[in-house]
Amino acid sequence: MRSAAPAPVRRSVRSVGAPVIAALLALGGAVTGCASSGPAPAPAAAPSVDAVPTLATADGRALPIARFLISPDEDRRIEAARTALIGSCMKRFGFDYAPPALGTKPDLMTRRYYLTDAASAAAQGYHWGPSADQRQPSAAPQPPAPELQAVLGHGRGGPDSSTEPAGRTHNGVAIPPGGCLGEADDTLTRGGGILQDDAGALEINGRGFTDSMADGRVKAAFAAWSRCMKEKGQTYASPVDAVRDERWFSSPTATAPEIAAATADVDCKQRNNVVGIWFAVETAYQNRAVQADAKRLEQARKAIDVTLANAAAAKAP
Repeated sequence: MRSAAPAPVRRSVRSVGAPVIAALLALGGAVTGCASSGPAPAPAAAPSVDAVPTLATADGRALPIARFLISPDEDRRIEAARTALIGSCMKRFGFDYAPPALGTKPDLMTRRYYLTDAASAAAQGYHWGPSADQRQPSAAPQPPAPELQAVLGHGRGGPDSSTEPAGRTHNGVAIPPGGCLGEADDTLTRGGGILQDDAGALEINGRGFTDSMADGRVKAAFAAWSRCMKEKGQTYASPVDAVRDERWFSSPTATAPEIAAATADVDCKQRNNVVGIWFAVETAYQNRAVQADAKRLEQARKAIDVTLANAAAAKAP
């Protein structure tokens, strides 16, 4: 099975046991263009790169936009507070209920530059996660009983929130607008907080990746990688082509040819410092974009901090 791209918003459910390919390839489609009736603007000059680190992997590194996105740790803190708020609200109505646990938000750098771990390549090729026989099927979540659902609600702005009648009660207790989900979200966003990543920050995150892929310095690194791969009997123009090889789609686990290609892929990345060059170039593009939109991005950071403060207060004894 091929996973969907790691969703940028904080409420995404983690995909388990799927190969990395679809999640990574989707990074290039993160930006949508706008049609224009006028002539296309001249492309901006490529930003300069001050230094290129030598990197086998980008794990543990941070891109400039990361500061303006909800991190996995921040996401966990917010979700823990939200769970506690919903449970407390539901208890007022006589329900012992907690929302289902959501998947962990993936780190921004997880396989951002495709496969870089030699051990993973040797064991799983381009497949990512536990094997099929290790995965346990999960039962589809059952909808809550009608009375419980009426109290739980759909949150502020949920699909049915606009049709909920005002003044609803349960056992004589007024149901908050949007139900307990709405109350929890209102508490966490009080004072200007946000529960999802800022759209502009997400756009910069996707555009930086796309721009780096088209940059001459990254293309030159890909060309060196391709020559290295050719010497190992692997014919691919870029790491993207290696991941996209249709042969890998036909098997739920890595085959011997896939492992051979993946192992060569990682070695050639390391020999030619592909990750270091790619990371440096993308950092330069993101730095330029962040500087151009600094005021609005700082507002997004403040909004995240408001939510985190509200989450900490909600969990305080």
